[in-house]
Amino acid sequence: MDEPTKYVYCNDLTSVAYATHILTQSPVLIIDCEGRNIGGLDGVLSLMCIGTKRAEYIFLFDVLALRPFKYHLLPLFCILANSAVKKIMWDCRNDFLEILSEYDVMLTSIVDLQLAEVQARTTVKREKDFQRIVRFTWGSRRLPLPTIKQNSELFFGVHRLQGMDGCIREAKLPTAGKDPEVVAMHKAVGSSIWLNRPLPPKLLAYAAHDIELIAVLYEHFKAKAWITPANELLLVAQSMRYAYSLFYQGRVADDDVFGPCAVLPLDVLSDSRGPKVQCYGCNRMLSLSCYTLKKQGKKLQTRSNICRICQIKLLMKETIYPIIWVAIIPQM
Repeated sequence: MDEPTKYVYCNDLTSVAYATHILTQSPVLIIDCEGRNIGGLDGVLSLMCIGTKRAEYIFLFDVLALRPFKYHLLPLFCILANSAVKKIMWDCRNDFLEILSEYDVMLTSIVDLQLAEVQARTTVKREKDFQRIVRFTWGSRRLPLPTIKQNSELFFGVHRLQGMDGCIREAKLPTAGKDPEVVAMHKAVGSSIWLNRPLPPKLLAYAAHDIELIAVLYEHFKAKAWITPANELLLVAQSMRYAYSLFYQGRVADDDVFGPCAVLPLDVLSDSRGPKVQCYGCNRMLSLSCYTLKKQGKKLQTRSNICRICQIKLLMKETIYPIIWVAIIPQM
């Protein structure tokens, strides 16, 4: 049985000063956040959780309690904005957006383990393209294989995302996953439980354990050569594009068909050159390769009004949306 996670709850200036002193000495930080519907239209940050490289120290910053003291948090913000300090995260998009919204601080040098897992499928595990496609037939919002084959042009180079718990199970790591009682509580009463004060010890322990899980995965990924000195700079560049993908899309309502879905956005793994045009679904500026294209001879004529990822979301959510063909204006 795993030992209870040890953490320091930071809700006053004394605890913040202690945490900042410890974190200043760590070249690698583990970051995860909790709150109400974080990244969503009514998102509110409740806890900003930060650990040292192997989660030797874990600090839970009570964002609500510390709101009157934002100016006293400047030394902490300097660490978060310091590009010499690596920030290890799992699906950084929502946390990046909430920290920016709450503190006007942009995280730098992010290493997103969810992206590292996607990359390792082909570079280390040598998965075939059919295995990439089959992943869309698993889990929630799964798609039948015939549907994927009928729309094969949409799925070119597109990856299904995996959750942290799924990755831990697949890796057979000797650690407990997320607390099923808290997960069930989330589903039953919603994420507003993170705004209650005082926060129950079970929720604080859950938040701290997430830092432990990310730290364990980070060490596992390095041991398996999923993250190496040779690929880490590329992974940081990809992770920063991943972080900004939601920032550029903006917050959306829970029922927005183009909202969150377990599909990796395009123009994240590669920084495509050439002209970029706006998707009418996710609002991101994307390269033409992200759209369904029509040619006349060898010349591109029109593109779909929404990107291929947004079209996949329509299939997964079984929603009808008009696809309009937009003329491609040649660049001068």
